[in-house]
Amino acid sequence: MTVSFFFQTLITGISNGMVAYLMVAGVSLIISGMNMVNFGQGAFYVLGTYLTYTIAAKLGFVPALFIVPLIVAGIGYFVEKATRPLFGKNMLYIMLLTYGVAYMVCDMMVMIWGYSIRLLALPKFLQGGVQMFGINFPIYYLFEIAVSAAIAFAFWFMINKTKLGMLTRAIISDRPMVANLGVNVNQMFSILFMIGIGIAGLGGVLNAPVTGQSPKEGLSVFGNVMPILVIGGLRNMDGCLPAALLVGLVNAFGAIYLPQYYNVLPAALMVIAMAINPQGLFTKKEGR
Repeated sequence: MTVSFFFQTLITGISNGMVAYLMVAGVSLIISGMNMVNFGQGAFYVLGTYLTYTIAAKLGFVPALFIVPLIVAGIGYFVEKATRPLFGKNMLYIMLLTYGVAYMVCDMMVMIWGYSIRLLALPKFLQGGVQMFGINFPIYYLFEIAVSAAIAFAFWFMINKTKLGMLTRAIISDRPMVANLGVNVNQMFSILFMIGIGIAGLGGVLNAPVTGQSPKEGLSVFGNVMPILVIGGLRNMDGCLPAALLVGLVNAFGAIYLPQYYNVLPAALMVIAMAINPQGLFTKKEGR
């Protein structure tokens, strides 16, 4: 592998990992703050992609970048209301309900956009490339990395430096105590769920010009990023970013060196990570 090809593969892996981070971060936030696994996250990711096709055609790609996550987050508000009666009950019920929501969202996308796979044309200012390390890097990959990195920083800042983040961390530590202090926990759940879903919608927007999607892929996308969630730690929001980058790089270089095992590499990495630390590769082991 030449140096130029190495850096090209490196940028591709980082770009893919950063976009995957957007969906995984939302899942981790919902698991940590609400103690529920949202199996509908992949459907909302794909919904973000299809909404981008429609909105970008009328308003342009940049407005879609802001509008689509808000629409997806708004839909998430009603989904959270539907799941609320099951809070505190067996998690299997919530998993089945959110999986049913995923089916419903996918079927609605089929009704609106059909089964055809679409690919959004890149806006002119994101076309072409820049010369780095002797090769022409696509500007859009660098744009994906920049936007995802900005969201990662905003997410970290929200959790660690704001009142909302303080309440979120308090709910994660001791939910009954927070409720006894007069905090509207149900309102907090709605906010957390909307943020988690909205981030997934943003990932769908960034994916629209890169990979064609089918509505039914909303049922499988979540499974594709599950290794990232496990490697980072189910309740470790700080582990999402390094885990997403690790899996993105393994996929990118694996496609070059081990193409015959490409589909099983993330699962193999997940197994190795769990063997090292069942709580997640980027989570401190219990008792330490």
